[in-house]
Amino acid sequence: MKNLITLIALLFSITSYAQPAPDPNTVCMPTSVAKKIAQDLLIGDSTKASLINTIEELGLTKDKLSYKDSLIVIGKIKELNYNEQIKNEQIQKKAYIALFEESKKQYADLSKQYKRYRVKKTITDFLFTGGIIAVTGAFIYRYTK
Repeated sequence: MKNLITLIALLFSITSYAQPAPDPNTVCMPTSVAKKIAQDLLIGDSTKASLINTIEELGLTKDKLSYKDSLIVIGKIKELNYNEQIKNEQIQKKAYIALFEESKKQYADLSKQYKRYRVKKTITDFLFTGGIIAVTGAFIYRYTK
């Protein structure tokens, strides 16, 4: 019986809780505060997802912008090349005009020389033909007498 009394005394001396002992790492808070924290966490998670999408969209926008910049640079290079071609064609046109004018002058000079030559040749042919006729007439006159 002594053992039984000792056992009962021991049972009363043991402190027992209806719930397990609180963990020192757990924090107790009101339900409304817990709901607000949960909402903030959900908003934070959605904001992180939105940030990831925004970063991806920003990367795509940068790619698109660099592509458009490259198109602008290519367009400027083409414009410079076209302007250079126009300048070269204008220089070439001026050279052709100068060549044409020089050719016209040379043609006029050659035309004058040709006319002089034709006049000289006509006079020479006329005199030569007259001389041949005179010599032939002289031979005929001499040998017929």
